[in-house]
Amino acid sequence: MNQMAATPSAPRDPAITPAKNPVAAHPITSAAIFVLVAGSILCTLIVPIYAHITPKIGDFPFFYFYLLAYMPLVAIALWVATLLQRRLGTPAGESGDAEVAR
Repeated sequence: MNQMAATPSAPRDPAITPAKNPVAAHPITSAAIFVLVAGSILCTLIVPIYAHITPKIGDFPFFYFYLLAYMPLVAIALWVATLLQRRLGTPAGESGDAEVAR
């Protein structure tokens, strides 16, 4: 029954403090992920960007060319967002659990 009282003046043990929120720890990386994902969605939803029959590029109307070119670009953007998302995880060797060895 030798437990320390939890008082505000008691020093904190760094081994039991929870890990910092990964989004708060890396705001620029989180913003880049947001821009990549939101851009991928919004460029499809804003129809006046690509709803044109002309100009024709080869035998394709611009509508088809835009969508055919857009799909690989979205795949690359989401792949980069996935790579950035992995960087937000906990560092190697640390677990997400706050376990204390007793």
